[in-house]
Amino acid sequence: MAITSHAKDEILTIYLLDARVLEESQLEQLFQEIMAEIEKTTEDRVILDFQKVQFMSSSMLGKLVAIHKKCKEFKVKLKFSAIDKEILQVFKITKLDKLFDIEPDEAAARTAFLRKGWF
Repeated sequence: MAITSHAKDEILTIYLLDARVLEESQLEQLFQEIMAEIEKTTEDRVILDFQKVQFMSSSMLGKLVAIHKKCKEFKVKLKFSAIDKEILQVFKITKLDKLFDIEPDEAAARTAFLRKGWF
């Protein structure tokens, strides 16, 4: 199991457990586990928490884009949290920081989801 998850306040949080996400088979397993959680949840808000992830292959970026697209199809709002600053640099270089909604940590992502109104 490469992830664990829990739902609270109608928000599903999925925690990535591996510090290094590098091998293709590992990427595919992680992708399948995340998609299974998203497909079975009744929550319409999901946080992917990267707190434990220190290294990630560039192939993972493609998997994250695919997860993002699936969430849009399912009308699920997706936020990423706690991305390592070096990995975040890759997101910025590839301009994926503009595609993904990235928060500094899980608490900030929850707060952003729970905000009501225009601001």
